[in-house]
Amino acid sequence: MTEAEALPELRFEVGCRVQCRTGAGEGVDAWSPGTVVKQWYRESHWPKKRTAPYQIKLDDGRLIFAPLDSDKVIQALTGLLADGKLAVTVLTGFLGAGKTTLLNYILKAKHGMKYAIIENEVGAVGVDNILIESSGYKQDTQESITLLDNGCLCCTVRGDLVEAIRKIVDTAREKEKTLAEGERALDGILIETTGLADPGPICKTFYGDPFCSTYCKIDGVITVVDAAHFIEQLTRERTEGAVNESAQQVAFADKILLNKVDAVNKEKLATVMEAIRSVNSFVPVTHCSLGKSPDAVPLDLLLSIDAFDLSKMLEGADIDLSVCGAVTAAESGDGHGHGAEGHGEGHVGGHSDGHECTDACDHGHGAPGHDCGDDDCDHESHSHGHGHGHGHGSVKFRHDLDVGSFVCELLDQPIDEAKFRQWLHELLDKSENLYRYKGIIAMKTCHGQIVRRVLQGVHDMADMDEGAEWPESTPIKSQVVLIGRKLDKKQWTEAFATLGA
Repeated sequence: MTEAEALPELRFEVGCRVQCRTGAGEGVDAWSPGTVVKQWYRESHWPKKRTAPYQIKLDDGRLIFAPLDSDKVIQALTGLLADGKLAVTVLTGFLGAGKTTLLNYILKAKHGMKYAIIENEVGAVGVDNILIESSGYKQDTQESITLLDNGCLCCTVRGDLVEAIRKIVDTAREKEKTLAEGERALDGILIETTGLADPGPICKTFYGDPFCSTYCKIDGVITVVDAAHFIEQLTRERTEGAVNESAQQVAFADKILLNKVDAVNKEKLATVMEAIRSVNSFVPVTHCSLGKSPDAVPLDLLLSIDAFDLSKMLEGADIDLSVCGAVTAAESGDGHGHGAEGHGEGHVGGHSDGHECTDACDHGHGAPGHDCGDDDCDHESHSHGHGHGHGHGSVKFRHDLDVGSFVCELLDQPIDEAKFRQWLHELLDKSENLYRYKGIIAMKTCHGQIVRRVLQGVHDMADMDEGAEWPESTPIKSQVVLIGRKLDKKQWTEAFATLGA
């Protein structure tokens, strides 16, 4: 009989959702939810015959092992967290962009999912109450901070949002008691912000509050952009030092829905696309007309996208972060505003048939994070390409937004762990202007191993996966995308280039 055959059968397979005893005492706080990632785990320094029945990845990112296959230390996870944390989708965009139309579409669509709604109704038209109540849940939050132009909001954890989440979770857990086995009380939470809202404090709440981080995860930030009015909103006069809400919302976005494309001509659409790319070079953009045909936008572009999931980022590790995100034309419409055909290979805008703008993206940068070459342009990462195309002439909009994105990169050598932590510490000192950052790092640990680390963060809330060993067949490459306001590209890229081990 082999050693493997002699091992007893375990109760939980790899992939099973469990809760593990990680704290002292009794009650919820003594247990942490997670997923089994390995059976019969052992570490090299353990005695030869010692093994642990399970290795578990907790929902908070920690890797642990269970010393016994016993209910005393590991149990099946049932109820609200049985399929993972509740996915939270944040819908943002300037006033009138189409957020409420989008939310109505999601709630009416036949996807079989149950969503709780958190809605900021300050200064905006509320969602139809009957529609929301028919979905089973409703929680209204009021803006506890209304002057977004008056100082830094990045250190704020939204107390009103925490209270709303608690009520939603408590309601769902009570409802579970009346459901048949296998039924779910709740699948996710949709947050519709006001048109002037900063998405930062909302995202930080799900990092910084223990209750919210236990039960919920940010699935993605969806920003709706009004093609007809975005340039005016982006470039309107503001007081000195004021936050540009439109630029901020684009900077935070994991997906952008460029709405009302049927209301603008191709020239205007090309200008809007360039403005979006000047703020966020990497976000995928979908063209649509939500008022006419919202169902032309596939729901899988909006929900369950796992934009904040470190393991999902790792699956896409072969994606070059210095290349722009895809542009799709989800709206069939009347031929207006479906990309920028005829505008030259260098313009980042997508094609009329909705295919990914690979040629434009490859040439729009020239090289990762290169300047646009415009003497009047303050931005570090634009996607202008070769001469701005041929059909629409020189694009005219103000380039003094102070919000942009760029890539820090190091090739062919691993990054020293201690040096990186110092670099990150100095970067987070600027967190009031650091909106989003993400990347994949080939890191040399203090033990001499080269491991793959995945970084994701909002303001000063950084999350980094412990990572596995760097694959031998994969070229060593570290890339971190920074998106924010008044970030010194030269300072951070040059400093990153000195982090080699």
